[in-house]
Amino acid sequence: NEKNYMEQKTKIQILQEKEQLKQSVANISHDLRTPLTSIQGYLVLLKSCENKEEQEHYFSIIQAKADYLTELLQIFYDLSLIDSEDYILEVEKIDINRIVTDCLIDKYSELKELTPVIKTENAPVWITGNTVACKRIIENIITNTIRYSNDDIEIAIEANGIFTVKNTTSELKNIDVNMLFQKFYTADISRSNGNTGLGLYIVRELLNKMEGGIKEISYKNSILTIAVYFKLYH
Repeated sequence: NEKNYMEQKTKIQILQEKEQLKQSVANISHDLRTPLTSIQGYLVLLKSCENKEEQEHYFSIIQAKADYLTELLQIFYDLSLIDSEDYILEVEKIDINRIVTDCLIDKYSELKELTPVIKTENAPVWITGNTVACKRIIENIITNTIRYSNDDIEIAIEANGIFTVKNTTSELKNIDVNMLFQKFYTADISRSNGNTGLGLYIVRELLNKMEGGIKEISYKNSILTIAVYFKLYH
């Protein structure tokens, strides 16, 4: 009976993995096809256009779509590495407070319209981590916050290594926010807003590889809260 149970469990797992792979391929194909189709459409317009200003306008759109396509390919490449069991991050003593500050400066033009409340430490917050991975984690969380925010945003890094963002949003009323960290999950089922559903999944996986993790994800009174923790350096 135990043998039959294990065989049945293995078959179910294989079927689930096949279905996940099928869905992953479908999602990747959709995300790549969207900018490609747009590029092809604007190339047709460009070919028949003789007005120089319009040509420059079409060129700028094509360039933006090509840049986005390049970004997508990099995301999918990163995903293939992160999902590999052989992928090991080299860690060292780093100041996560500094990384958060740098990321906020990089995102200033997008954040300033949302009047954010920002709280950082006046001293270094030393953690055990990888600089590139930590920067990716902070950037992905902030990008997600900007994407779903209606207006107010709070961003904080604490001396205990906890990074928290809060933002008001009305887009998450009918979903389970715990799904936001699942691979390819996006609140926009049509996947038309340019969100691959990989940003927060990559955050989770990178945190796990540095012995960090997700402390909180909640949605109450139209406020989405995401808090993650990093391993403090001792």
